[in-house]
Amino acid sequence: MRPIIEVRNLSKRYSFDKCVMAHLNLREAIVKAFKSPVERLSGRVGVRDTEFWALQDISFEVEQGEVLGIVGRNGAGKSTLLKILSRIVKPTMGEVDIYGRSGSLLEIGTGFHPDLTGSENVFLNGTIIGMKREEIKNKFDEIVAFAGVEQFLDVPIKYYSSGMYLRLAFAVAAHLEPDILILDEVMAVGDAAFQQKCQNEDERNQQRRAHRDFC
Repeated sequence: MRPIIEVRNLSKRYSFDKCVMAHLNLREAIVKAFKSPVERLSGRVGVRDTEFWALQDISFEVEQGEVLGIVGRNGAGKSTLLKILSRIVKPTMGEVDIYGRSGSLLEIGTGFHPDLTGSENVFLNGTIIGMKREEIKNKFDEIVAFAGVEQFLDVPIKYYSSGMYLRLAFAVAAHLEPDILILDEVMAVGDAAFQQKCQNEDERNQQRRAHRDFC
């Protein structure tokens, strides 16, 4: 049986100057323009690298039913790797093959609109991550019950606490019933009870996938 995820010789390079220039205001741009000839006179040109590699030559495979955890210090490239797996960021080099339906929860409320209500955001986010409208309608009550935000469905989510935001975001992603669920450190925000709820839901999803594959 082939792996459900295959990553081969994956690398991602960022250009430091391009990232900085994209966010410079007028004053900062003038200061940068003034500093350039001074740096040339002082012989400091080229001292600072203008690009850096967030990932270099990463290869691994994930088998169906396997849980893979990525551990590393801040800035090691963990989130970059997950964004590439989620098709949010393109790699500079290498290849990624994913076989099956995938769902991602990388940041709290990714794909949510703060001015829309909780109910509206369920449909918005569900559509973004690949659910059909009829599928969302059929699972709507289950999603809301899992998130525990029944009393706040008609409230714009900009008034939600971070915990409510998290629960609703995870509830939508979990009910996608993906073959692959990609999670970043966002799950550390939940309390112990909610983390147990997430674990129980993950076990149910694995059982559903096993039953589907058997049939």
